[in-house]
Amino acid sequence: MSSIFSIRVKKALKKLKEGSVSQCLVLSSNAPVLRSHDTEYPYRQNSDFFYFTGTLRKQLTLLLLPNSKDQIVLLVPPEDKVKNVWEGAPPSIRSLQKELNARIIRTKEPLQTTIRLLKGIDSVFVPASGGFLSAPLREQLSSLPYHQKRFLPSSIVDAEIITAALRCLKNAVELKNIRRANALTSAVLYHISQSIQPGVTEYELATLIDYLYRLHEAEPAFNTIVAAGKSAATLHYHPSNKPLREGEFVLIDSGCELDMYASDITRTIPVGTIRQQVLREVYEIVLASQNAAIKKIKPGATLSSIHAVAAKELTYGLKTLGILKGPLDTLIAEKAYQAWFPHGIGHSLGIDVHDPVPQDTRFEFILEPGMVITVEPGLYFAKRTKNIPSCGVRIEDDVAVTKSGHEILSDDVFPKKLEDIALLANQFPIE
Repeated sequence: MSSIFSIRVKKALKKLKEGSVSQCLVLSSNAPVLRSHDTEYPYRQNSDFFYFTGTLRKQLTLLLLPNSKDQIVLLVPPEDKVKNVWEGAPPSIRSLQKELNARIIRTKEPLQTTIRLLKGIDSVFVPASGGFLSAPLREQLSSLPYHQKRFLPSSIVDAEIITAALRCLKNAVELKNIRRANALTSAVLYHISQSIQPGVTEYELATLIDYLYRLHEAEPAFNTIVAAGKSAATLHYHPSNKPLREGEFVLIDSGCELDMYASDITRTIPVGTIRQQVLREVYEIVLASQNAAIKKIKPGATLSSIHAVAAKELTYGLKTLGILKGPLDTLIAEKAYQAWFPHGIGHSLGIDVHDPVPQDTRFEFILEPGMVITVEPGLYFAKRTKNIPSCGVRIEDDVAVTKSGHEILSDDVFPKKLEDIALLANQFPIE
């Protein structure tokens, strides 16, 4: 039986064959990233390379050559016994070779070996960024004198044209992995709920969230956002030692990466009792906007149409608050809401928290069964507006497109109704 990785490779080979010229796809493992001097950040595999191989091993290169005798080639470095003393021996390549039915080439010079294998190829697909070989390969092919590259690819194309079209459609295994990541995020949010008290700092909550992820063999999928009060008006806020205060909201935007698949959830949670009715009204407007947007998710809808539904609800809410004035249709057409809702409704989710989508569609891409998107409307007040204090409210869930409509993958995460959140105060101690 074919593995999911061999199936993906075959699909990529089929796409490469569709071109009118000979084409090749080149992907490689990520290079280690230095934190300082000789200290590296924790290693994370290149997403595209993982999608086709499922391996976390370093220093590998995958070439897909549909018009060659060996259509699938893996470049592997020779064994380095000295390095093995420090880092341990890398996983065997044999199982991956068998799984992909690949030819193995051991080489100390993967760049030169790749260029040799590209002779007779008209067009090569290489990532615009990521992978230890991508930038050197692009530079080499572009800088070689004419007499040396006359038999090499004349066209260098972004690999995402091939990879995004495949990665944006998730199979059952991938959906299960995203559900698992959501379940862990859910558990972490429940665990920290008791700690959302006046005097606790943003940084303490963010650190606790990241610790709980790592305790369960996961990593934060992105920098955890914990933003209290007016801090939540900054979209990509970095937690500080600012203490939470009674009667304000704290916005928590968090997700984990579990077995290379991500979750991305935002909840805006009261600190103690919210006594300002206007804050409750702002929250209810955002929640109504998200509910309306999620209801519209189905095959054939576009991400821009989902955004339009959310923006309409938010615009109506801003009118009821007395912030916007004028005919609703005119305000929407003029995008009057953008001062308080400046971002899109969401993004694709998968191996990357911002998973790629086909480049020729982007914001207009049409939803198909198997796609997973986030839905995250929000309202942000950088300064006091009318009687609304400086604050930010965002609510975000992960939603899969199904054949008949949609499935909220994060449906069991921390509740969204304010009355339900209030019931959690003392029911979920941290274990």
